[in-house]
Amino acid sequence: MPIKRFGSTLISRGQFDGYLALLKGAHRSDNLDAVMCRDLISVDWQGHVHDCDFNQMLGLPLGDSDKPVHLRDLLTVDLERRNIRVADHCYGCTAGQGSSCGGALSG
Repeated sequence: MPIKRFGSTLISRGQFDGYLALLKGAHRSDNLDAVMCRDLISVDWQGHVHDCDFNQMLGLPLGDSDKPVHLRDLLTVDLERRNIRVADHCYGCTAGQGSSCGGALSG
């Protein structure tokens, strides 16, 4: 994913925009139903919840929330109907064969 250290390296080499264009160009809608953020959440060491590991690394809270969501807050949240926070780095999971913790999403 073009975030954190890898994103910084791409920026310093002037390759960030090209890499992002490559991911966007390789986007496959077929992968959307199988991306990990649909079935999993990511929890940091303080108990804050995020839609995925990449959003956690970027400090993006769960769904539409503007403030961090804590595990204790999930008692009153319907995770089945939550919105998933997306940004340009999400193309990394939908590009080509797709990507997840279990490997490629499609053959």
